[in-house]
Amino acid sequence: MTARGYVDGGPGSDGGLKIVKLGDVRALIPLPDADMVPPPELFLHRSYLHGQAHVARVLIHGLRLVEAIDAEEEAPRLWAAVYLHDIARRHDGGCKRHGADAWARLASLPETQALLARGGVRQEDYPAIEAAVTRHCNGEPSPGEPHYRLMALLKDADGLDRVRLGDLRPEWLRHDEARTMVDFAQRLYDRTNYALKPCPDYFGRLWPEVQRLLFVQA
Repeated sequence: MTARGYVDGGPGSDGGLKIVKLGDVRALIPLPDADMVPPPELFLHRSYLHGQAHVARVLIHGLRLVEAIDAEEEAPRLWAAVYLHDIARRHDGGCKRHGADAWARLASLPETQALLARGGVRQEDYPAIEAAVTRHCNGEPSPGEPHYRLMALLKDADGLDRVRLGDLRPEWLRHDEARTMVDFAQRLYDRTNYALKPCPDYFGRLWPEVQRLLFVQA
């Protein structure tokens, strides 16, 4: 896959236009900033590694990927998958079941189900979101597999935030566009991870930092 001139700071990038376009993708999720990522209390295991800050950064990477590969129709489903993917973790170690546990937990969270609906998720989107959430931590999806695109988008968005662990291998990312975003992912983590504390409006506080970083690199 190739981006539409969308290499960080490279040819074809346009500082102002880039942020307007990313803002348009964010606007595909018709929710206030305070509802874009889970509140800290929704996580079974409160963590800096896999908690609210991580989910917010993964969402930023996901929105950028949606823009880069012209996948705007995936925006609500990807947002929902990002929102859910780590809410059932019970520790920060390796775990292949927390995605499936997160999806199973959704059945007991009517307020979260209502939030997904307000965010543009339809019942017919649920199988794709379930596949992405379940597989993000359990196996590599194959091209041609049902719901592959959403699974690959979540895996790459989540994978970009492995900069926080120091073990990101760009060659393992599934989209060429994602490999151009590694430097941005590192700078986003470095600038915000400890500067922004978990709070009800975490995403709203993160968004201006994203804009500043994109202007600087452009």
